[in-house]
Amino acid sequence: MDSPLFCDHCRSLYPAEGLNHFELLGFPPAFDIDLAALRQKYLQVSHGVHPDHHGDSADSATSLRLSAQLNEAHRVLADPVLRAEYLLELSGGPAASSDKSVLDGVLAIALTLREEIGDAQAAQDRAALAACATRVRQLHETTLHQIGELARQLPGDPEVRRQLRATLNSIKYYQKLLGEL
Repeated sequence: MDSPLFCDHCRSLYPAEGLNHFELLGFPPAFDIDLAALRQKYLQVSHGVHPDHHGDSADSATSLRLSAQLNEAHRVLADPVLRAEYLLELSGGPAASSDKSVLDGVLAIALTLREEIGDAQAAQDRAALAACATRVRQLHETTLHQIGELARQLPGDPEVRRQLRATLNSIKYYQKLLGEL
């Protein structure tokens, strides 16, 4: 079988209970993923479990559930921040809901940038807005790089997991600023 979810020969579906996102798509749990291979595997497995192929059968409810699980697995694994969050969860690290810590200086930087963006928008100063956007993109990329470095160390010791949590919490400020720009 190419997938733990269905038989290539008889097209029978198998429930995905107990399988994590990586297992659903046949990848080892790791931060570094070949995104083209992930997309290809997602399309292959999605085709095998798609409700259009099982709509009139007894497997229709299983097909719908598996399709939803595959869509979620692909969404999470295709995004480096969500993938790092998921790896942190799998390794027993703190959840964002229980640990709100951020990297030193992030709150001050985000507040300053938000004020600069607001001032530039009010003044309709395109050059200032472009400078703010460049700065936010740089901060985002630097933080994303830090996330990758830490996620590659998982499961790691508790300090690695704590540092990754703070870094993941921090990037959300830059993502929000990018959304505002």
